[in-house]
Amino acid sequence: MHLSEKAYDKLKRMILSGRFKGDGALSERSLAALLSVSRVPVREAIKELEREGLLIIVPRSGILIRRLSLDEVRELYEVRQAVEGMAAYLCATRKQGGAVKAMRERLEALAAKGDDINHAAIQRASAAFHRMLFDVGGNSQLRAVYETLEPRIDLNLRITAVHDTSRIEQALDEHIKIARAIERRDGDKAERLTRLHLENGKTARLKILAGLEQEGEQGKPPRSSMEAPRSHTTVAKTKVA
Repeated sequence: MHLSEKAYDKLKRMILSGRFKGDGALSERSLAALLSVSRVPVREAIKELEREGLLIIVPRSGILIRRLSLDEVRELYEVRQAVEGMAAYLCATRKQGGAVKAMRERLEALAAKGDDINHAAIQRASAAFHRMLFDVGGNSQLRAVYETLEPRIDLNLRITAVHDTSRIEQALDEHIKIARAIERRDGDKAERLTRLHLENGKTARLKILAGLEQEGEQGKPPRSSMEAPRSHTTVAKTKVA
């Protein structure tokens, strides 16, 4: 893997895992030091993340992690409910080849961790679960729509990683229930549970964003984003999906 690709991979995972606290400006120099690489691969990684919509480069201010607006979050979830609800329904009607069972067991193993629960690992598995719906569902048109949404879905993952890790645990339980419905070939229930899961996610994210706006955080001057989060979320050293 090229050095710029490694920098991109690590930086994206740090963003999504909540490694950068708040909405403060980042810099090439500080990121290069954090990743133990030169500024050139970091610059390339930043450009790619800007193209994906995860970062915003503001002249004379620095590099900012993008935050979705309330309307963007609401609309995103409305589309996801339609697309992923249908994908879950199709999963229950198609040949699964053990994929759903293996995913359910992976999720249940994470849920059994108790006090040692790893929120970053749960988010990786949760993202894999949602992608699995399209793998098993077998509809390429649905997958294409979902892929256009993924950068904004990634930003939603960061919201909960930073501000509400309890939602990550709730979502894990919801994923397990959806997987069980799919295994039982109950398409209607799988679709209903998926739509409910996404409705719960929408409610949680909108509550977080409304609270941040009420606190006036968006109007505060940039602060250092290099602080580690205060929650017990585990920082992913490899993948955060």
